Amino acid sequence: MGEARTGAAVSVTTSAPGSTRATLRAIRGVLRRRADRVDAGEMAFRVYAAIMLVIIVVAPVVRVALLWLQHELPQSAAAGDGTVGLVAAALTAVTALLVLAGAQFGPARADLPQVDLLLTAPVPRWRLLGGPLARGLVLGAFAGAVAAGIVVAARAMRAEFDPGLAVALPLAGAAVGLLAAVAPLLGQLGRRTRAGAAAVLAALVCAQLLGAAAWSAPIDPWSCAARLLVDGAASPLLALAPMGCAIAAAACAPLLASRLRWEDLRAQALRWDTVQTLVVAGDPSAGLARLGSPVRWGRRLRLQPRGGFTASIVQRDLLGIARTPGRSLVGLGGVLGAGSMWAAALGSGGAVDRFAAVSPTGDGLLPFGSAALWGAAALLLAYLSSSAWCRGLAAAAQATGSPSLLPASPAGLMARHLFAPVGLAVIAMVAGAIGGEAIRSLLGSGAGGGAGDGTAWAVLSAALVGCAAVALRAVAALKGTIPMRLLAPVPTPVGDASGINVLLWTLDGPIASVFVGAGLALVWALAQGGGIPPITALVVSGVGLAAVLLWARVRLGRPGG
Repeated sequence: MGEARTGAAVSVTTSAPGSTRATLRAIRGVLRRRADRVDAGEMAFRVYAAIMLVIIVVAPVVRVALLWLQHELPQSAAAGDGTVGLVAAALTAVTALLVLAGAQFGPARADLPQVDLLLTAPVPRWRLLGGPLARGLVLGAFAGAVAAGIVVAARAMRAEFDPGLAVALPLAGAAVGLLAAVAPLLGQLGRRTRAGAAAVLAALVCAQLLGAAAWSAPIDPWSCAARLLVDGAASPLLALAPMGCAIAAAACAPLLASRLRWEDLRAQALRWDTVQTLVVAGDPSAGLARLGSPVRWGRRLRLQPRGGFTASIVQRDLLGIARTPGRSLVGLGGVLGAGSMWAAALGSGGAVDRFAAVSPTGDGLLPFGSAALWGAAALLLAYLSSSAWCRGLAAAAQATGSPSLLPASPAGLMARHLFAPVGLAVIAMVAGAIGGEAIRSLLGSGAGGGAGDGTAWAVLSAALVGCAAVALRAVAALKGTIPMRLLAPVPTPVGDASGINVLLWTLDGPIASVFVGAGLALVWALAQGGGIPPITALVVSGVGLAAVLLWARVRLGRPGG
């Protein structure tokens, strides 16, 4: 009854002119009373979990990043235009991808009840979306400033501290982070705006890769930020261009939010509400399947199977990949990037032979930590990106519990669906690794002698990493629903800890990919540095791949995954 009276008051207030604040306050009051309240125990547990996450995960990663940057950053005034252009192109490419990601999410968002109640009221849309928009922009600026601060700290550890750079670099990082936060908002405006902005940024990436970072630095914020990141002797005035662009973007953000269509905002809110519900319920695969646009372009493609049963399965998988060109190309870019990361992992580990006499301070262990981080990131990225190629594998996994309509056992059908994604993943990983090695040689950081044998083993190891990524996708496809025993309450002094079980079960694939990638990178880093024979690394990698496949086989034979 109270909510009904409040709703009536809202409608009356809405009809009165000049009562925007009262209308907004009344509607948000209704939503606040309907929302679930978090008690003190739940809040204490969230704070505890956040603190432990920072101590256990964030702090070691930051420390290893500082040590790696301390050794790998170019000396002051020694960075060439090639390095600056490469870093600038990477920053611009990430911004372009964020523009394209605006089709799925953006900083201007609201929950489904808020969209239905607030956005239908005669209140300026930028005021309704001001809170989430401001939080997104602040988060992007903070992330950029922290990343730049790590670079400043690394240079200070190397006795290259410059007060001007210590101020200019975090400001430039915050500006680039703010531009990255505005990019999805630009992508929320529609398909044409999204495609046009991404095309302009892609052209800028090509220009930066062709060595145009020198002349574009006065007007290109990413080139200015890259110059400050790479060159310790750069002028602090280069931060003015990113700051100016970021201020202009932040000023235009409310205007862009006012142009968003109610239908698009509601569709995004409904999509993410469904995804969140499925993920919390323990079915992340079904939740992620809700993302992405429906098939349009590839519906007219037809297939005439040729060859035997296995060839028909492979052809149908390739047809499914061709029918979703957007997702498939994004997956291709991710796996290519994973291959480059794997080349960086072997490049970091290849320096192990220079640390035969480990220093008492433990700095000699730095190549191992750097290789493990790069390897973990490479396999995680390959695991996430290859999901676009494994839709046939997922469909076969969902049908394992029902009577088969094809002349093959469930294990045989799953094995046949592995051919297409494994082939694509191996080709993309090898191409990315070769490209990463070529970039390192162009930048003057090659490994030196014995490069032929090292490249051959790097290509072979990259192929094994691609196979491991698809094998982990098979494990994820056979996961099934969450066991009921994991949903049982786990009482602790700080509250119910059953959410940890659900979180670990939900993220077992990414967690396993991180550990497997780090282990493979350490083994191949030792092989590249001469610590162990390469054939030993090959055998260890084969054993690890066999263990992942055995995990998938166990899930296949167990009811419910």
